Amino acid sequence: MENRTRFTVDEKKCVGCGLCVRACPAMLIYLDGEHKAAIHEVKSIDWYGCWGCQHCLAVCPEGAISVFGKRPEDSLPMVKEDVSGLLDSLIAGRRSCRHFQDRNVDPAVIGQMLKVLENAPTGGNKQKVEYTVIDDKEEMKKFRKLLREKTQEQADRGIYPRTFDEESYRIMVEREGQAMNGDMLFCSAPHLFIAHVPEKIGSGKEDVTIASTYFELMCAARKLGAVILRFPLNILDTLPEVKALLKIPEDHHIGVAIGFGYPEFSYARGVQKEGKAAIHRLKF
Repeated sequence: MENRTRFTVDEKKCVGCGLCVRACPAMLIYLDGEHKAAIHEVKSIDWYGCWGCQHCLAVCPEGAISVFGKRPEDSLPMVKEDVSGLLDSLIAGRRSCRHFQDRNVDPAVIGQMLKVLENAPTGGNKQKVEYTVIDDKEEMKKFRKLLREKTQEQADRGIYPRTFDEESYRIMVEREGQAMNGDMLFCSAPHLFIAHVPEKIGSGKEDVTIASTYFELMCAARKLGAVILRFPLNILDTLPEVKALLKIPEDHHIGVAIGFGYPEFSYARGVQKEGKAAIHRLKF
């Protein structure tokens, strides 16, 4: 029998509870004659075969199931206590950071964030989102300098990024000294994160949005500053030769860029924006 999932069961641990059967969205798992977890033939890892979601590994209370060579004991533990207050504070307390320290974030911290980020939801569990990262501040300085020079050359010729004209561009330049720490493009961020995905992926735009949102919250959880950036991407659309330096395939969708790093200062409390949202509660 073909089994591309490398699905294995420790029969000494399996108690035949059937949770793996119920959790499998592809309906591949069953309980055999010995009331132990087993899997049907798997010929492909996609919508038509195994989804690759690892729900079976995650749901087993005894840690009896391994899949794709992943062992349950190597998984991050589930949060057992109620952390809703902490998450609420992260959401209400995160601010767009426009003043960063001129120093690198520990590469191990960035590496761990990108590793965990692979668990962000994607449509059909396709996991096709790719990440482009500038993780060294000196490389970021080179890219910032090049893009700023090209941007000014464009402005001198009367060419402005999407949604901008001469007046709005001038306002950006006038404000950047204080409001953006001298950098209207990246707000002085020492690092850059861009999530992108092939256009042909049906849920690609949503997948990129989710990945970017998760990344920003992961920054907040680690006391890193983050700022969501669209302005420099709009500029890059007018400078294909510079955009090509990012080595992002032309057929990929890009949502936003996120500048991140250690903030120059921290905030003492969250703000109070509640009450402005239009909430529509439906009844049928």
